[in-house]
This record gives sequence, C-alpha cells and structure tokens, in this order.
Amino acid sequence: MSSNIPTIALAGNPNSGKTSLFNAVTGLKYKVGNYPGVTVDKKVGKLLLDENTTAEIYDLPGIYSLSGESEDEKVTAKSLEQEPDLIVVVLDASNLERNLYLLTELIDLGIPIVVALNMVDVASSSGIKVYNTLLSKGLDLPVVNVIASKKEGLANLKSEISKAIRYRRPSSKKYAWANKNESLINSSLNQHQDSSLNEDNLAKAKNYGAVASARYKWINQIVKKVVSINKKSGFSYSEQIDKIATHKVWGLALFVLLMTTLFQALFSWAQYPMELIDSLVSTVANYLSALLPEGLIKSLIIDGILAGVGSVIIFIPQIALLFFFIGLLEDSGYLTRAAFVMDRVMRLVGLQGRSFIPLLSSFACAVPGIMSTRSIASVSDRLVTILVAPLMSCSARLPVYAVLIAAFIPNKTVFAFFGLQALTLLAAYVLGIVVAAIAALILKKYFFTGEPALYVMEMPPFRKPNIILVLRNVWDRVKLFIKEAGTVILACTVVLWFLASFPFGSSVEQSYAGSIGKFFEPVLLPLGFNWEIGIAILASFAAREVFISSLATVYNLSSTEDSAQS
Repeated sequence: MSSNIPTIALAGNPNSGKTSLFNAVTGLKYKVGNYPGVTVDKKVGKLLLDENTTAEIYDLPGIYSLSGESEDEKVTAKSLEQEPDLIVVVLDASNLERNLYLLTELIDLGIPIVVALNMVDVASSSGIKVYNTLLSKGLDLPVVNVIASKKEGLANLKSEISKAIRYRRPSSKKYAWANKNESLINSSLNQHQDSSLNEDNLAKAKNYGAVASARYKWINQIVKKVVSINKKSGFSYSEQIDKIATHKVWGLALFVLLMTTLFQALFSWAQYPMELIDSLVSTVANYLSALLPEGLIKSLIIDGILAGVGSVIIFIPQIALLFFFIGLLEDSGYLTRAAFVMDRVMRLVGLQGRSFIPLLSSFACAVPGIMSTRSIASVSDRLVTILVAPLMSCSARLPVYAVLIAAFIPNKTVFAFFGLQALTLLAAYVLGIVVAAIAALILKKYFFTGEPALYVMEMPPFRKPNIILVLRNVWDRVKLFIKEAGTVILACTVVLWFLASFPFGSSVEQSYAGSIGKFFEPVLLPLGFNWEIGIAILASFAAREVFISSLATVYNLSSTEDSAQS
C-alpha cells in the first residue's frame, strides 16, 4: 500500500471484461479483445473516486487461478503479494461458476474486495439472471452490476470502492469454502495422519486435490441460490456458427476463405484512396519543384523527403484495412475459434493452439506477438513461438510486398472474383508461415524436445464487434505508422539522400551510397538484385518500410525520367 494514494488491483478471468472496465473508469485506451491473453502485463492508471480522492488502479493479466505456472499468472500473483488496498474482482455474469473459483482464492488473501458483476446484458440475452443481492449476501462482499463496454454502473462501483477503501474490511467469508466442507478436507488429511484444519494443513490439502473439490462444492451451493437460467429452445446463434467455425474441415476452409478475402480487399478496396494520396504527393512535389530554385535544397525536398516519405505514406489505406479486418476478427470472438481449428495444424510442427494467437498477432507487429507468448505455460512452446514469431509477415512488410507485386504481377482476375495480385500477397504470407512451421519443427525436434502442452482455452461467445473500438485501434496503428514515417523513415531518407548526392556533382553510382551498393553487389547478384536494391536492403535494417523510401530516393536521383517514381 502506498503512503497517500490508495492502490486498487483489477483481477479476473481471461475475457471477463477487465480491460474494458479499466478503460471505462480511467479514460485510458488500452487494447481489448474478445479472446484470452490480451493483457500480458499490469497496466496502471488513475481512478478519480471523488473530488478529494484519486486512486491508482492497475489491470492485471486475466488468470483462472493464483497457483498456475504461466507468466501471466505469475505477474498477477506477484502484484497481489504487494498487498493493494483493494481488489476489484471482475466476474462474467454469463459464466459465474467458472469465475468464482479465482474469487475464492482472492478472498483467502484477506484483502478487501469489491465484486464487479460484468456482462449482465450478455447473460440476460442468454437467459441467465444473476441476483446480485443474494450473491452479495452469499459472498459477504459488495457486488455491483456493470456493463463495462457501455460504461453502465460505474458510479455505483466507484461508490462501493470508496467505502471499501475507507473501512478496509476483509471478507468474513475467508476459508468459508473450507469450513463448510471440513469433512471433505479432513478425510483427505486423515489419509496422511493429520486432520487439524488450519492454514498449514489447507496448504497440504492442495496437494491432495481436496481444496479444489471443496472450493467447487461451495461455489455450486452459491450458484444454485443466486442464478436462474431460462434458456431458449434450440441452439444460440453463437452455437450455430460454432458448428461451422470449429469444424475440423469447414473451420479450416472458413479460415482460408477469410484470409483470402482480407488480402483481396487490401488491393481492391485500398486502390482509390492510395491513388488519391499519390496524387496529393505528386501535386505537392510539382508545386514545390516550380517554386524552389535548382540546387541541393530542392533536391533534398523533392528527390529526398517527398520521394522517400511520400512513397511510404501511400500505403496507409492498406495498413488501415489490414488492422480493421484483424480488429473485427478479434472483437467478434472468431480468433479463438481459429486458434482451436489451428491447434490440429500447430501440433504437426510440435506446437499448440495457444501459440496461434501470438503468431497471428505478429502479422500486425512481432513485438506484441512475442509479448503475448507469456500466456503459454510450457517454457519450450513459449521459446519456440518467440523464435518463429519474427518470421511472420508483419504490417511493415506490406508496403514492400505491395510494391513488388504491383511491379511484377499483372492485375487480372482468377477464380471468378479473386485478383492474381491478392493471391500473390496471400502466397507471400503463406510462405512466411511455411518457413516458420519448418523452423518450429526443427527447433522442437532437436532443441526444445517434448510433447506440446494440452491446449485449453475459453471459447468466448460470438458478439457484434464494437466498430468504434475497432476504428480507434486502427487509428492508433495508423498514427504509429505516420509517426514512424515522420521520424525513422524521414531520418533514413535524409541520410540516404546525402550519401547518394555526394561527392557533389557525381552520379548516384559514383556517390558514397553507390560505392556501398557496388561493394555488396557481388553478394546480391545471384539473387537477381542490383546495387540500387542492395542499398535499399541495407537501409531497411533501420525499418522495413525504409526499403520503399530508399528505392524511391535512389531511382529519383539516378533518373530524370518521369517514370522513375512509378
């Protein structure tokens, strides 16, 4: 506990809506997703309780138990060892029984608790009613109904949090699950000649499985009293979709179809906004070219900055579309189904389905993909996933692929309505997956031996994606790309322009950059690359997108033809 500012821990199961609630009460905009493992570290924010009180609240990774061995479970357990002033436990009202197990463990810590009963709207649509007054009485804890995604119930939650911090009353139900099932635990302890029910022997009983049984027995008694179920006849729409989405054949076919459609959209839908941006860049370049006098400054601005950065920012529509579609798949709950379907495929190379989401996240960026491997309990599976994640084609490679495909692949339709360019882009991504699979197979066979761990992941319900949230995530990614274009890419472009323009008066081939490219050309010739492409490859070590800006700068400086840029 801090000396002045109260500290609040936000805990709960994966996919219970913790991060949505965290964003709602703090006003922050951390990423949320309709699949487990989104939060991989604790996130800290400020919670304004009243005019005079501000608390520090942190969102912990979603876990099912404090006794697990995965990295996210260790992060949560270690954070709770610091004894915050209060724990806000987020429960999914549509899945109460499963959520209550973690709550029983948190109660036993003796730290004051407020329960946020989330997703009551989702539960209601499924015919599930949770009587929060009875639940509060049964747990001896304050229980507040909230709908985090709609920011409903937040005022009541803040009020209960303020009371709990002020009075700091631990739950009187500590070890209630044990006291009500004393005979069950003692029978287990009797087998080991020790039947006194105390904290030491409760810890011993964990090894015999009696504690888990006692917890669930107590949970079942509470759930029977506080939950009423009036499910409609027949399958829910989520269950009906699951019959196809999780099918071992049709599920895989659906995944391939969705991915192919995504890449088709990257070319067909992004074409017009890309042409608009290209036209705007060209207009600015023509205006400045007519305005500026001949010399180094004009060359730097026209042939360097505009040619380099302009050639990269035209790919913003494709990048925005990529993250928009990925966002829809995430928020709808489809990604977990894809992971389930891909589990069979992943096991062929020695991995498990839980590795799928980190690898899929690496298509956006390898860094968060690698970070999300913390949810993989198996150390060997985690390390192999980390090692192969960079082989996935991240969004930074998209401009490179797009340029090469536009240059060498004709824009024609095949298979009724799919474009050859889109299928080629899909093939480029598939190639990365195949290479990653081969690398994973070799790593698992010779370096990280052992069977892949059992894959168990919660299957969240399908839901209508939150378009505002998806668009906000897209905007965040586009802003990051623009920031990179305005910093890293701009800096590399200016440096490359200098190397390609000096010694002053020499051709690009005779410049410093040309000398560097010529030096590496013998190594690149067997690949069919000339010295200009060699310069771009070397520059791309700073950032993959720099490959495009480097090509644009080099060819603009080395040619006076109007077609140099295209």
